Amino acid sequence: MMLNKFKIPQEIWEDKRIPKETKYIYSYIYTKGFDRIITDINIGEIQQTIKIKNKGLKRSLEILKQLKYLKYFQEYSNGMYTITLN
Repeated sequence: MMLNKFKIPQEIWEDKRIPKETKYIYSYIYTKGFDRIITDINIGEIQQTIKIKNKGLKRSLEILKQLKYLKYFQEYSNGMYTITLN
């Protein structure tokens, strides 16, 4: 059985405008939403790998949206987000 490896776009790792934790958040979102347009995440899932608070996650998502790595995100409940990938 062959395992598929998720390939995060290389340009995000080379982009100096993006903080390191935001790159990790994007890679988490990308792998979770692989082959889908819309995905849901919550702060608890990300806190298992990255030490971050809801405010920091929201700031990271805003950076990714401004740089056009994400099309859209919305917080529908405290710490729960719907994200549209680019």
